[in-house]
Amino acid sequence: MPCRRSWLIQSVLPSTQHQDKPSEKADVLVLDLEYSVATRLKSRARQALREQLLNLDAIQQSAFVRIDWSTRWADVRAAMYRGIQGLVLPGPENPEDIADIDTLMSQMERERGLNQGSTQIVLMLESARGFWNAQSLAQASPRVSALGVGRIDLTMDLKPLPQNEFRLSRYLMSRTVVAARMLGKQPLGAFWRPGTRGGVANPTQTQEAAREAQLMGYRGSFCVNPDQVAAINHGFSSE
Repeated sequence: MPCRRSWLIQSVLPSTQHQDKPSEKADVLVLDLEYSVATRLKSRARQALREQLLNLDAIQQSAFVRIDWSTRWADVRAAMYRGIQGLVLPGPENPEDIADIDTLMSQMERERGLNQGSTQIVLMLESARGFWNAQSLAQASPRVSALGVGRIDLTMDLKPLPQNEFRLSRYLMSRTVVAARMLGKQPLGAFWRPGTRGGVANPTQTQEAAREAQLMGYRGSFCVNPDQVAAINHGFSSE
């Protein structure tokens, strides 16, 4: 499997994208249909996704699509075209849901002439139930290639301390990396310090978060700012 350290999340709508280009190319570009797209723009974003995929295929950029769980059926149909390597599914909780999405993906592969079973699934765990079911979720489909650790929805679900420190972070990251390694999946996550949540962390803080995660057994992480790409790459390349 190719090296996939940095996963840069970018909206499919140009008006909401970061304008700066990363100093290093991200190993994976994640086209986002979730947080970066307002509800009223979801339909427009799905239409724009097709053109984005054609452009990425032309420059041979490795790409995944992050779907919105609440609109997952429409998002999966919009994303399943030649040019993507897989889907990022945020907030899964029940293995049956992953199996259902696998079935839809197989249908789309048949209808659109894609290689059967070639489209991967990355699971982003974002709730207490999701972390508890990590092993069964990862085993719900042979497409699952990675397990990732979410943060925003997770802290809303389990409540951080008033000083913004999430004490359960190390435990949940340990639980995830054990499940991923046991099942042969790539573990994705960074150990963000209090006050330096992924979206606001500067390059130094990002590299420290990546390095700490690497020492825990992780092999890559999502990021949202282009200037974090080099820091993620370096943090996960350190010996």
